[in-house]
Amino acid sequence: MPWRSAMAAAFVVTLVRPGSWAVGLAGFLAGGGILVFAWSIVVLPTPTGVQNALGTPLSKLVLGTPTPDLITLVGLAVAGVLAVVACGLLAGAWAERQGIEMALEAAEDEGLIASRPDLRGAPGTGRVALVRLASLAPIVVAAALAWQPLYDVTYRELILPAELVTPLPVRVIRAVPGLLAGIALTWFLSDAAAAAGVRRLVMERRSVVAAWVLGWGDLVRRPHRVLGTSLVGIGMLVLLAGPALLAAVVGWTRVRDLVVTGREPVLALAVVLVWVSIWLGGLVLTAVAAAFRTAAATLEAVRPA
Repeated sequence: MPWRSAMAAAFVVTLVRPGSWAVGLAGFLAGGGILVFAWSIVVLPTPTGVQNALGTPLSKLVLGTPTPDLITLVGLAVAGVLAVVACGLLAGAWAERQGIEMALEAAEDEGLIASRPDLRGAPGTGRVALVRLASLAPIVVAAALAWQPLYDVTYRELILPAELVTPLPVRVIRAVPGLLAGIALTWFLSDAAAAAGVRRLVMERRSVVAAWVLGWGDLVRRPHRVLGTSLVGIGMLVLLAGPALLAAVVGWTRVRDLVVTGREPVLALAVVLVWVSIWLGGLVLTAVAAAFRTAAATLEAVRPA
């Protein structure tokens, strides 16, 4: 299928299968999207607040005098993070596996493909999660290489900031833009290769290792299609969800001010209802974009019978 035809077919498939929206949203939230939506309503702690809360425990840990309670707390925190990552991987893998099957069924029903691959007995959630887990390796390596410069810049901005008007994250990004762009580029390439590899795994019944390798091979042999599909999917997410999330962030400030002051309860209620509508609307638009992204990667990978 020509690449433009595959993207148009993905658009049609997304519209005729609203059920795929819920699956796409589940995959997006499990893959870290929940942090994006929580960002609009969560007040991040200040550096001073973090220091006051963690300064004493971290000092004991660094100086070599940790208490049994502190060791238990650190162990539970590490176990909790690993459990959340594992659950997110499995949930995202399930959603991607279901999305592939739904996209192929819809494409066949609409006459967009002659016949869909038989997915009975094809690799399921567990092996899809393994391919996605393997795709994190380049990102971990890039983050490890960038850790020391990032730490140095963040420490300097905390201890001896040049100015305090600009938020700390913006100052850090401005200090090492190339480094952060490298990490983002690594994530983009690894995610695109993993998407192609998962389709190889499911639609061609490859092994996990072979699918991961073939995903990178597709990225090298067909960069215009694989990277183009990934760019279109990300662009759709930004186009549909970006304005709603920005409005939710701005609106939440107004909601918080009205609720804290306790004045004009009727106006506060109206503003809260408007904000909730915007936030839920952002979820719906994100669901559509995520479903389109899954369908686009799937139909781009369909091979002639």
